[in-house]
Amino acid sequence: MAGELDTFPRLLLHHATVRPDRPAIREKDLGIWQAWTWRQVADEVRALACGLAAQGFKRGMSLAIIGENRPRLYWAMAAAQSLGGIPVPIYQDAVAQEMFYVFHDADI
Repeated sequence: MAGELDTFPRLLLHHATVRPDRPAIREKDLGIWQAWTWRQVADEVRALACGLAAQGFKRGMSLAIIGENRPRLYWAMAAAQSLGGIPVPIYQDAVAQEMFYVFHDADI
């Protein structure tokens, strides 16, 4: 079984199957805890991956993901990985020169 669970997308699907209604991630928003189950996270990742695929994202491509350190950033990373792509997270407050360097270095 260890060989079958060798990627984050495979681990996500495993948890969504084994414990679909258990909390997968929590985030405090405006002082109120928000929680998503493994099934909800898997559904979000699947929807993002389908959208990326519809836009032509393919295995081996790099995807710049600009955002805060929040759950949706990680869901986008998992979506890119699910399609065999390379997620490249960038902080939203990075200056243009820093973003340009990352875009160029990652062939985005």
